[in-house]
Amino acid sequence: MIATKKRSFIKAISWRVIGSIDTFILSLIIINFSSENYTYDLAFYIATLEVITKTIIYYLHERLWNRFNIGRIKEKVNRIRSLVKAFTWRIAASLDTFLISYLITGRFDWATSIAFFEIITKAVLYYFHERGWNKINWGRVY
Repeated sequence: MIATKKRSFIKAISWRVIGSIDTFILSLIIINFSSENYTYDLAFYIATLEVITKTIIYYLHERLWNRFNIGRIKEKVNRIRSLVKAFTWRIAASLDTFLISYLITGRFDWATSIAFFEIITKAVLYYFHERGWNKINWGRVY
């Protein structure tokens, strides 16, 4: 079983919606917790730029994982595959988040905090995203 390019693309979009909301909320909390002036613009810029960069990176991650049969069981994939994919995705995505946050805010401490907390929230969200998509057969070729 392999995933079609359309499936990978739609998966990338669905994850990006979830991920961008999470990034916005985390950035908003971290920036405003550390600042005396309430602002949402920096969090908005970080989340918006991530829509572009992470959609591309996620799609490439999906296509790369499509080459490996690790954890594929006939029509489904096992939980180990989902966990390993979540881990490899989190490494790439956290680096992207850190770089974007640092470029936008110019603050190493904010960028580090945002990337660190995303490791926790997004690893959990990504795992459940993968498990949800595992129940959908659309876009699979056997």
